[in-house]
Amino acid sequence: MKKVLWLTILVLVSTLLISGCSTGPETVAPDSSGETGAETSVQGEQIILRFANYFPGESGPGKIGQEFTDDISRITDGRVKVEYYPGEMLLTVDKMYDGVNEGIADIGFSNINYTFGRFPITEVLDLPHGYPNAWVGGHVLRDFYKEFAPDEWGEIHMLTLVSSPVNNIITASTPVRNPDDMRGLILRGGGYIAKLVEALGGTARNVTMPQVYDNLAKGVIGGVLNPYETMQTFRFGEVSNYVTEIWPLGQVYTFYMVMNKKSWEQLPADIQEIISDYIENEYAERLSLMFNQIDIDGKQYAIDSGFEIIEIPEGELSYWKELSDKVIDEYIVKMVGSGHSEEEVRGWITFIRDRIDYWSEKQKELGIKSSTGPMEVLYQYD
Repeated sequence: MKKVLWLTILVLVSTLLISGCSTGPETVAPDSSGETGAETSVQGEQIILRFANYFPGESGPGKIGQEFTDDISRITDGRVKVEYYPGEMLLTVDKMYDGVNEGIADIGFSNINYTFGRFPITEVLDLPHGYPNAWVGGHVLRDFYKEFAPDEWGEIHMLTLVSSPVNNIITASTPVRNPDDMRGLILRGGGYIAKLVEALGGTARNVTMPQVYDNLAKGVIGGVLNPYETMQTFRFGEVSNYVTEIWPLGQVYTFYMVMNKKSWEQLPADIQEIISDYIENEYAERLSLMFNQIDIDGKQYAIDSGFEIIEIPEGELSYWKELSDKVIDEYIVKMVGSGHSEEEVRGWITFIRDRIDYWSEKQKELGIKSSTGPMEVLYQYD
């Protein structure tokens, strides 16, 4: 009896280990009675996907992730179920891309500066091009990917790109009125956001977003180069007091939503088409509108909380832009050194700026308001 018991235990453990190491979407079949259970679609088999998002579940990006999971179930008539893991429950932000590529999650949401150097062509989007806000930025990012389709994303399946709102300087105890005030100031920044911090005279420290709050509270860093929305999304408003609006420099964070390639390829063709159409024609736009709205809310929080909001005088903007242009020049030199022609790299930059102009006009036509941008689109606060 003991031998039989131990043999049974070994078989069970082996089965669990094998199933736990599997990759790709999980399928749930009907029970032996022939009836479909709660976990199974009417087609007889339900596909289960795991979606990891580092944003807190109660934040705007966290909530819209939940909307995605609900919508996928609805538009596939229950054939696909998405299990949602916000707030780093499944993968930490710096492990997101690798975690999806390795199959720990089927879908992941993060941004490219956590894998700096891995997507060098796409990183052109993180340069200070003059994006006015998240709505315009999101459209430009998606246009860029459609136009150039960098093969650096070949390991995974791209679902969509979306931009953060435009970065400003948010500080705890040091108001920044000009670049001289940046000297000796440590700001959170990674990738080309860090390069802008340094170009403006500050010192960059690459701290993951979930860790920034404690770093700000303890004085390890003096501030961040982030959008207004982080006042509430990551509660930076509780541990900071000043905002310097440098949005005219127009730098954003490039976010990606990607899917494990094997998981995608194992989906039935009609499911692939349903999901692609939904993201292209609905969800991507909702992502951009969401980021646009939470930045409006973030600035309202700053106003209501008594933050000193510092605007750069019109006559001084050219000097700030001269400094920020060094980041673009550095990028061009780096990419030419890696084998791209200068004409090619400048072509990417020209395309981005042309699309910024195009979508900026579209924003005015549609009457979409934002916390940053030209007067015609600015949200009017009380």
